[in-house]
Amino acid sequence: MDRRVFLEHVRRTRFAPGDRATARADALRIARFLQRRGASRVIGIGSAFVPDRRFTRRSDLDLAVEGLPPEHFFRVSAHAADMTAFELDLIPVETAADYIRQAVRREGVDL
Repeated sequence: MDRRVFLEHVRRTRFAPGDRATARADALRIARFLQRRGASRVIGIGSAFVPDRRFTRRSDLDLAVEGLPPEHFFRVSAHAADMTAFELDLIPVETAADYIRQAVRREGVDL
């Protein structure tokens, strides 16, 4: 069986996203993976990490990353996305828009 087909099957059948605790556990696992691939810091932002924000089955997982070598970003990002059933937004802090950098400073949770 093709790896992508298998991963998509697991993603669809493993669990129904919407559980903030599951999203945070996935984020921690992804952060460890990213750190092994060269990231110096991984920061959670958005509804999975801010308790007073609404988190639903359609919510995504927003992770800002520092220090990840640019030449590895897309390969590592694709692998990280396979590690969760949530949509994953992986944002390199070094090239992020100002509002993302402000969110990292204001509400970011180091993972």
